[in-house]
Amino acid sequence: MPSFECCRLLNKESEIMKSFDVVCIGVVLLDLPVGPVDEHFFYHETTMVDRIRLTTGGDAFNEAVILSRLGKKTALIGHIGKDMAGEMIVKRCAEEGIHYEGMLIDPEAETRINIAMIDQDGQRRFLKTQTKVSGSFLPEEIDFSLIKSSRAVSLASIFSSKLRNMDTILQIVQTAREHQTVTFADMVPMTGGEGLKDIEKILPYIDYFLPNLEEARLLTGKNTPDEMADCLLQNGVGNVMIKLGKDGCLIKSEKERYRLLAYPAQVIDTTGAGDNFAAAFIASALDGKSLRDCGSFAAAAAAISTEAAGAVEAVKNKQQIEAYQAENREIYS
Repeated sequence: MPSFECCRLLNKESEIMKSFDVVCIGVVLLDLPVGPVDEHFFYHETTMVDRIRLTTGGDAFNEAVILSRLGKKTALIGHIGKDMAGEMIVKRCAEEGIHYEGMLIDPEAETRINIAMIDQDGQRRFLKTQTKVSGSFLPEEIDFSLIKSSRAVSLASIFSSKLRNMDTILQIVQTAREHQTVTFADMVPMTGGEGLKDIEKILPYIDYFLPNLEEARLLTGKNTPDEMADCLLQNGVGNVMIKLGKDGCLIKSEKERYRLLAYPAQVIDTTGAGDNFAAAFIASALDGKSLRDCGSFAAAAAAISTEAAGAVEAVKNKQQIEAYQAENREIYS
């Protein structure tokens, strides 16, 4: 498997042919964060909360927004409806400088909407609409020319679609490998008992895999972060980043291992913290940083993201994250 540095140099040499830094593929929707609330609101006719804000969301869209703000030329592949919510998403793409011509706008579907119920500790529970919109891994949803013309592709949630679409995901990662496009993958918790056997053909094509602790545990059946990472490495993944929430992250490859602490934060809302981590990690990797430096930059972005309501409201640019790192340098000294 080629190293990231090798892939990065190959992409540099073919810079004219690579139109984008990253193409993000996955869920695109609208988020409605509400909070803080507790279980007692169900028993009252009216409950006053501090925040209700309609914003764009979905793992792929969150990543695309942050990547664009971090100076990366970003394309987005997702599935939305031809409705008011879909129009809001297209407008937000234009505002954030995201290439959205690869989006599938479906007149027969409704754009997905998530309501995020945020508790006093900033943790959230979701109410989600059920629509015909998929997790953006159907064959007809993928513009493979975008993958070929990008330095990196991010599969924002490989279990966000039905397993019958795994052949499409395999085609995506094989196309990426053939065109020296580096692959990053995140995931969501499986709900149908899926496991490693369901994605064993895909894993050897994943250069960087970024699950959280619970996702990695469910996927591998292992007990500790190191065991989970080792299992994924043994199944062909190039580099593993396991997000541990307030306990930081574990980064592991065949030759390197780093257990990084989380940065301090005044937590308001954890929605999208993992997406901010992934986007910042990808941006830093594209800049040629070391695994450890990528992890530190990503951890800082994730911490900043929790200090405002909404997934992409807090992180503004690369300089903001670097200043945050400098202010808290003793954590990684």
